[in-house]
Amino acid sequence: MFKKLISLVLFLIAGIGLPAQYLKPSTEKKLLAHIKYLADDKLEGRLTGSPGEMLSAVYISKKFKSLGIIPGGDANSYLQAFEFIADVQPTEKTWLKVNGENWQAGTDYYPVDGSGNGLVGTDLFFAGFGIKAPELNYSNYDGKGDRKGKIFVIELGAPDGNHPHSKFADYLKLDKKISIAKEEGAAGIIFINKGDAENDPSDELNPKVTPYDIPVVFVKREFDYLEVDDISLQVDIERVKSEGHNVLGFINNWAPHTVVIGAHYDHLGYGGSHSLYRGEPAVHNGADDNASGISLMLELATLLKKSKFKSNNYLFIAFSGEELGLYGSSYFTKSGLMDQFKINYMLNMDMVGRLDPSENILIVNGVGTSPSWKEVMGKVQFGPDTTFKVKTTEGGIGPSDHTSFYFKDVPAIHFFSGTHNDYHKPTDDWEKINTTGMRLIGDYMMKIISELDSKGKLEFTKTKDTEGGKVSAFKVTLGVVPDYAYEGEGLRVDGVTDGKPASVAGIIAGDIIIQMGEHKIKDIYAYMGALGKFKKGDVVKVTLKRGAEEKVVEVKF
Repeated sequence: MFKKLISLVLFLIAGIGLPAQYLKPSTEKKLLAHIKYLADDKLEGRLTGSPGEMLSAVYISKKFKSLGIIPGGDANSYLQAFEFIADVQPTEKTWLKVNGENWQAGTDYYPVDGSGNGLVGTDLFFAGFGIKAPELNYSNYDGKGDRKGKIFVIELGAPDGNHPHSKFADYLKLDKKISIAKEEGAAGIIFINKGDAENDPSDELNPKVTPYDIPVVFVKREFDYLEVDDISLQVDIERVKSEGHNVLGFINNWAPHTVVIGAHYDHLGYGGSHSLYRGEPAVHNGADDNASGISLMLELATLLKKSKFKSNNYLFIAFSGEELGLYGSSYFTKSGLMDQFKINYMLNMDMVGRLDPSENILIVNGVGTSPSWKEVMGKVQFGPDTTFKVKTTEGGIGPSDHTSFYFKDVPAIHFFSGTHNDYHKPTDDWEKINTTGMRLIGDYMMKIISELDSKGKLEFTKTKDTEGGKVSAFKVTLGVVPDYAYEGEGLRVDGVTDGKPASVAGIIAGDIIIQMGEHKIKDIYAYMGALGKFKKGDVVKVTLKRGAEEKVVEVKF
């Protein structure tokens, strides 16, 4: 009896040092402390490439270091840098001079999306609405004589107006008009708005739009091309590059494979085009989106550093550029680090801070990316006080960083506590965070990790997805996910969905689509414009570049 008692005491003493599998209730204070820092106004919304992003990266790096988690980034650092186009602005070298008068940039005229840089001083050619539609037996160019090398003056709209039922609906966008004018020999383009029914084009240049190699402006003031005797136009647009940073911390268990546990830490800064807020610019703190994911990632790192789960290494990645289009995760999965770490599977946390107590539903996306997910989730017993229900979706494609891993054949799931009215608004603040819900989600993730610890390398499976992870508004879908970070001419394919027209036609990741039927594909916007012109049953020749080779494949929608 005495020996049994001694053995029990020794067991209990030894057990004191054993790592806990669950996050303690006291962890909720630490979760909130991380969020309070990352969602503070002084970080100004953590916009990728901003000082607030760097302050966040330093904070995360210091937390990794304090835990004894070694650097996993470039040159033995915690950071992995990537370049992106942050801003596009005309410089002071942009000018328009008409009949000897210098017109005021921004007041009298401004460059528009699609404008390239260049200087033109030549004759004008009036191109009407700039439409050439042989299928409609209509052209503003046929029989108009020599026009090559001139500045084309083009009206907004179409002969029958600008509305969804216009027979010229496919020719209303500026990009289409520019493309046709370029083919017809334009050296530059001046757009004018002759009627009140048309809205002026935006004066904000989109960094993702690929420019043509001619200057293109919209003239706001009255412009009578017949009275112009002398004109010269120069556009000089500066494409400002910036640098974003992923933050990587590594637990090396000397295992053959590595588990990625990730979350993005960037947000919207003062709003911008992705904001759903329509007031004056204001700091978008992104407490739930996604300071919550980073906070939980750091506390999981704390547990796993001390845990008994040694069958995998663990790579913790705080991604930047997610809000811009998965820039950071896309860059990582295409870098040498991807192969170096030999990834087993990926767990992504994006918006895990607002578990609704009235419903208690945790959403887990991507469970179709491996048969192991459903098998393991069926075995997982919740933590001591976990009461939430789990709702799953199959698809590997979604608007968060797990998508980048899915397209590299890595089983990847996304934990998500649900959307809310503060999404992408300045009101997404720390006071609304449910830290108890976060802790319970962390417990659930630890149980999944524990169940997978002895399973070895997970099998990957493709899933059936709608384009981009969302239901398309088009009549047809090609079944590709664009590389939003690609800056060259054409649409670079980042992923292909099995069974969709692109996959059937033999299009693969890495291909650059440059033409669909008669429509030249200059960038993602030209691609979307072209896609909207096809219907089910259409057979279209698609021209693409694959490395140095140019190929033509036949796609049936």
